[in-house]
Amino acid sequence: MDYVEDPNTKKKVGKGNFRATWDVNKFSTKSIRNLKSDYERVKVVISLGGHGTDFPFNPHDKETWIDNAKESLEVIIRNKYESVIDGIDINYEYIESNEEDFAYCIGKVIDYLKTLISAVSIAPSNPVLSHYQKLFKANPDRVDWVNYQYYKQKVPNTPEFVNLHRTLIDTFTVEKLLAGFSTDKTVKDNISLEVFVEGCMQLIKSASLSGIFVSDAQSSLDSEPSHYVEEKAQKLLTESD
Repeated sequence: MDYVEDPNTKKKVGKGNFRATWDVNKFSTKSIRNLKSDYERVKVVISLGGHGTDFPFNPHDKETWIDNAKESLEVIIRNKYESVIDGIDINYEYIESNEEDFAYCIGKVIDYLKTLISAVSIAPSNPVLSHYQKLFKANPDRVDWVNYQYYKQKVPNTPEFVNLHRTLIDTFTVEKLLAGFSTDKTVKDNISLEVFVEGCMQLIKSASLSGIFVSDAQSSLDSEPSHYVEEKAQKLLTESD
């Protein structure tokens, strides 16, 4: 769906009091149930974090943040949405704390939320890779997918993309690591669609790619033709079966 954000103070210090940022009337419990009824394999996931430097991971106090995060997220998942939300995606783009604190706090929240949800994904990118590596190594059995955001760094050609993915497999495993692409035009110069598709084809042929995720649903809808990248990704994966 979208982010649940921790409204930070002016000092950008979080307290773990998460709130939904999406249109709760448009994405209601009823609408999600209808969606799942029409598409049985759909999983509805909310992202924990936020876009940009205004929403960094930077708890004022670790234990307070953990307790507040558990409570506020349970209210959203269990009370407001009556447990129709399937999972969470850890997607902090900016992290002010060290790797140990990030892994500890997020790990505690994941451990608790696993009693309420069935799926957990994490979304590392190059600037904060070490934080997510620490988090994954501490919680390998609790993390179901790793959505690596290749579009957050310069990947100029296919060999670099393939080599980077194979390096990341060493940490995140081939079964859980997904290749991420964005249809957001502001990041289109970081990795081209041609490089991404060719790289995915090579990785699939060598049994080194289990899945693809595509970011920015609105940009995909507005593109011509709409959802071209998503359909291309589905074709790549299904034709490899």
